[in-house]
This record gives sequence, structure tokens and C-alpha cells, in this order.
Amino acid sequence: MNLPLLLFLLVASASLPSASASNARTFVKQTLQSTIPTIESTAAFKDSQHRKDQTPTTTFQAELKSQPKSQTPTHKDWATNSNNTPSQITSVLHKRIKKTKQPSLFSLLSRRPRSDLQVVSGHGREEEENTQNTSDKFSAYVAPPSFTEMLFRFLQLLLTFSPLIPLVPPSLFSSTFRSYVFYPVVSWCLGWCGPAFTKWGQWASTRSDMFPSALCYSLSTLHANAPSHSWSHTKKLVTEGLLESPADCGSNDSRKPNSCWDSVFEEFDKAPVASGSIAQVHRAVIRNPDPTREGTTVAIKVRHPMVAELIDRDFRIMRKVGSVVDKLSGGWLNVRASIEQFSHTMAEQARLDVEGYHLSLLNHNFRAVPMVAFPRTIYATQSIIIETFETGDVIGDMFRSGESVTLSDHAKEFIVTEGESLYLKMLLVDNLMHADLHPGNILVTFDDTKKQLTLVDAGMVASLTPEESLNFIGLLSALGAGDGRKAAEAVLGFGGPREPSEDDELFTEEIIELFSRICKGYGNEVDVGAVLRGVLSLVQKHKIRISANYATLVVNVLCIESMAKKLVPTYNVLDAAMPLLAAYRRICVYHPKSKLRKAVFKAWMPFAKLIKGRNDRRFFRKLRGEDNGKRRLKNAVKLIAVGALAVGAIASLK
Repeated sequence: MNLPLLLFLLVASASLPSASASNARTFVKQTLQSTIPTIESTAAFKDSQHRKDQTPTTTFQAELKSQPKSQTPTHKDWATNSNNTPSQITSVLHKRIKKTKQPSLFSLLSRRPRSDLQVVSGHGREEEENTQNTSDKFSAYVAPPSFTEMLFRFLQLLLTFSPLIPLVPPSLFSSTFRSYVFYPVVSWCLGWCGPAFTKWGQWASTRSDMFPSALCYSLSTLHANAPSHSWSHTKKLVTEGLLESPADCGSNDSRKPNSCWDSVFEEFDKAPVASGSIAQVHRAVIRNPDPTREGTTVAIKVRHPMVAELIDRDFRIMRKVGSVVDKLSGGWLNVRASIEQFSHTMAEQARLDVEGYHLSLLNHNFRAVPMVAFPRTIYATQSIIIETFETGDVIGDMFRSGESVTLSDHAKEFIVTEGESLYLKMLLVDNLMHADLHPGNILVTFDDTKKQLTLVDAGMVASLTPEESLNFIGLLSALGAGDGRKAAEAVLGFGGPREPSEDDELFTEEIIELFSRICKGYGNEVDVGAVLRGVLSLVQKHKIRISANYATLVVNVLCIESMAKKLVPTYNVLDAAMPLLAAYRRICVYHPKSKLRKAVFKAWMPFAKLIKGRNDRRFFRKLRGEDNGKRRLKNAVKLIAVGALAVGAIASLK
């Protein structure tokens, strides 16, 4: 069969019903609708603050009706369609903005946000009940594409990938050609193929357990320089988001000051602050209802055009092509499984109201940690999200520009210690991980008035089952103990239940040998990055499958370790984490389902953090070469004073 005919049959099969799914919806549709129940996509803020326990009267429209009409509508569409004035809109938005600035005592007593958006049960978890008979569950969002649309999209993708065809033969015989020519061209092609392929390339760049390291390195360039959409599309979606009617809110002509757009927004930057594969972020200033006061600066994230439709079509094609590649490779590459795992990840980011809920959860979990912050959601729909505008220096940009070298020693200490602490808190206490924890999503503010790390882009999160916690934290504990056998047992559990095989024993022996060389436990300067990369290379060698949840956790560890090594090369993340990991191992690791033991660990957590903080301070004082003579003298004086008081107390009793 020639190649064009094979490609044509693939397109045809992608657009026709499959044997297991009568209505032929895509996998991303299956995932999104199975994890996110249908909610109305009106502009009336039907998010109900993402709380089940609130009544419909707390929706945005009800809040608008409660506001007095202090002025007449400034645009006929506001009067005839939504009957809301700009003053009402700005009043409600500013009330919500005030809620994001609650006093710390009030926030400590607040309840955990709840929502019908059940999207944090697992990041990319492979569950049979979630992957069967769900092909008809995304129709509420995107209409199924026609055969003509699928054929046009397939031909478009074929044209984009055509530069790879002449590069395949030489890449089969030369690893150097693959690394320096073929893989970079693959990365370029994926970047031009739309959000699904771009995001898949970004995700695949973190899966060194599934793909060659050189390919992962080339794909990592997709994290930066994503294309942005036009200003007219941004204005259209923001207008539709704030009005029930999709009518244009005023004119694009900035010389018309009385348009409702100008009545709501004091400023709105047309150029995006940042752009990703799903959406781009604009800076805006919402007018204050009190004209004597300044407006509030916010960040407005707007989804790119045709994102849902392109994801729908692309995943149909990717799944079919993945099946063919798996058959040709004997199943080892496991391309279709990686696409299906990744589709869970993509589904969570397809709707921005889901990200708003994630931010609510993360803000709640870190409400008592003033040195860690997340943007706070003010408004969210499927296509736009308005959140607080967070300032700070992007650590990823500092690494690329070399500015990180100019940071003070105290700033580097803050970034490294707080970065590791927030990761351990999410892993050991909250069981809710920011699943995209690379330096480009971390902002730092370090000056005389404010010291804070801010994490942005919470479209992806991960939550672990008790079994996953047992395996992953068991792996980290094995690193600290230098126990290769325990580490191998934990990694073999990453793919779920499996039948023991001879290859498993060989894998275990090689892990033990790896640990005997480079991982001897706490206090032995273990290079965590080298150990984990060695483990992943053995996983790839022995063709051991691991789920996306574990891959996300490992990648986050590698990001934290890499960031620490760039800022403070002598800082050892494993030794620093010992107080928390050792306590968790003693209390919880062998009883992952015990709520009592988890409560005990949470009660012990502040003391473990104090121990970690003391150890970190000792390390950095020694690193800076500070004079310890005065400190030792001061401690000796304190000891003598305490002894004198004790002797005096005993003498008084006599």
C-alpha cells in the first residue's frame, strides 16, 4: 500500500465511528467531559465562585442586579441586551478584587474551595473507567468535524511535516545527524502545527523515560516563543465574557471615550505580556467605581482562536497515527499510550475556568505561607480568566539572560530553600502538585520590603492516590537511604499492577549497581539529578512503562534540583529535605491510607520545617564563610548562664 493511500485511510478512519465508540468523539473530548461536567458557557459568571454550597443568587448576574444603576448605559448593547451599566460591572469586579485581599486571619479560617469541576483527581492517570465508552462526552463544547474538515486538517499537517521525509533515511544511520538536524526539525514542525502538537512536544520533552534524551532536549525549545493571536480576537472574547450578548462592546477606535470598553477598562495593553500554546496574557487596569481612586491592575488570560476545534481534530489524527506507529514498532514506542496520557493533561488546560479553580485550591493550601503566592482568580469563563497581576522577575528569563549570576547570596538562598519547601509541602501535605513547575513559571521578588516566590500557569495539577504516594515517596526515601532494591520496587510500581518477570530482576540488579556507585544516602553529596536520570535511562532500556503522574513528579524534582544547582551548586536538595522525608517515612509511608497518621504528620510538619530551616541557615553561613567564633562564644555564654541559673535553683531548694 502506498503512503498517500495509507494516509487517506487514516483520515477516513479518524472521521468515522470506531468499534468501541459509537459516536466517534475524540479522546480529548472523552477526557474533558468525563472530568468536567457540562456548565453553561454564558458570560454571566456562572462559576458561583467555584463553590457547591452557594446559591444561584451569588452568580455574577445576581451581583450585577444588586448594584444601583448610578449612570445610564453608555452603549446601546448594554441597555438592550444585558441591561447592565459599566458602573455595575466595575463595582462587582472590584468587590471580587477586595475578596482577594482578605486579612490573613480571615483567610486562615476560610474553607477549602469546592467545585463541580472534578479535575484534580489525577493528572493523566490511566483509569479504565475513564477511558471506556466516553467518545460521546465532549459534544457540548465542539461539534464533531466533518470528513472534509478532517481531510483538510490532515493535508495541512502533512504539508507541515513534509520537511522530515528526506531527513528520515540519514537519521536512521547517524546519531549525530539525528541530534543536530532531525530532532530540531521535528521540534520546528511541531511548533507550527497548532496547540495540541505544540503542547504534546512540550510534554514529551519531559518524558526522557519514553524518548531519547537528544529529542527531549530539542523539544524543550517549544516552551518559549509561542505564537500570539490578534488584538481583535482578544477584544472579542473579553467582550463576550463580560456581556450576555456577543455584540462588540464599543468601537476599536480609541478616540471614542464613551464606549463601554473604555468605561470598564482604564488601560488594556494590546501587546500580550506572555503567550503559550493555549492562551496569552494581557495586562489591563479596571476602573475604580470611585473616580477619585486609581484603578486596579489585573492580568487577563485569553484563549487562542480555534483551540478546541484544532485539539479535537488533531487528537483524532494523532491517535490513529499512534496506533499505526505502535504496530510498526512492535508496541515498544508506546506512542498511542503517551498520546492518551497526554490528552488528560491537555483537557485540563482547554478550559480556563478549570485553571481558575486550581488557583483557588493552591491559594487555599498556601494561605498561611506568606513567602509563596499564586495569582488569585477574579473572574473565569471557559475562554478568559481575570486574575490578580503578579509582579516579579521570571527565574527562567534570568537563567537565559545570565542575570541570575548577579543575584545576592541571600536572594539565591531564599529561592533555593523556599522552592524546595513549597514542593515538599505540595507533595507531602497537600497532595496537590503544580504540574508545570519549571523556572519559566516561577517569579521571584526579593527586596527590603517583600520576599516572595510566585507560581503562575496552574492549568495542570497532579493529585496522588495512596498507592502513588507510597511508590513515589518511597523512591525519594530510598534515595535518602541509598537503598537500590527499595528504589527498584518503587519504580516497578509506577506503571500499576504487573506480573513479575525475569527482566524485572535484571532491572533491580542494575538499579542496585547504580545506587552503589552514585547514591549512598543522606550526607554523601548525592546528585539527585544524575540518579534520577540514570533511573529513567534504565526504565527506557528495560521498556518499563510509567504513568504520566509519576513522570510529572520526577520532572518537577529535576526542575527544582536543576534550579538549585544553577543558583547554589553546592546545595544538596536531598540532604536538605531529610527532616521532612525522614519524618514522613517514619509516620506515613507504610500506612498511606491512615488519616490519623497524616494528621500526626501535619502536626509535626512545622517542627520539621524549623529543623530544615536551621540546617539551611547553617549551610549558607558556612558557604558565605561567616565568622563562627563569635557565634560559638555567644552559645558558650548562654550555656554558662543556663548552668548558673540551674545551680542557683538547686542551691535555693537546699
